[in-house]
Amino acid sequence: MPIYQYDCSGCRRRVDVFFRSIKAVVDQPACPECGSKKMKRAVSRIARGRTDAEAIDSIDFEQELGRLESGDERGFARWAQRLGEQYDGALGTDFSQLAERTFAGEDPSDRVDPAFTIKNKVRRAKEKLAPDTSAGDAH
Repeated sequence: MPIYQYDCSGCRRRVDVFFRSIKAVVDQPACPECGSKKMKRAVSRIARGRTDAEAIDSIDFEQELGRLESGDERGFARWAQRLGEQYDGALGTDFSQLAERTFAGEDPSDRVDPAFTIKNKVRRAKEKLAPDTSAGDAH
């Protein structure tokens, strides 16, 4: 059951068009919003799943710190909230809780040095994911 996206010239919207099967796909479908047949097939965005290790390796510290909006509590809370949504699962961190505490009016110590906070959390997560090679080092 394919779903294709089209840009409609009639209503100027990007619309999803559902077909019951591949055989049912028509060359020129009608816009479900306005009925126009002036539609151009769009390239849909895709998402690729990543392992925790890939997610952690992809973190760019400088870029993340550059996204820190300001030194105030609200800017820090929005930054921590976004990090929590992206990385809490992979890092096993509590950025989401840190954001909630900051939004609630607390001034957590992690806000003092966010560069240290994120680098330390990434380092700890990498250590957990690294294979334990010490077991085979018996002399």
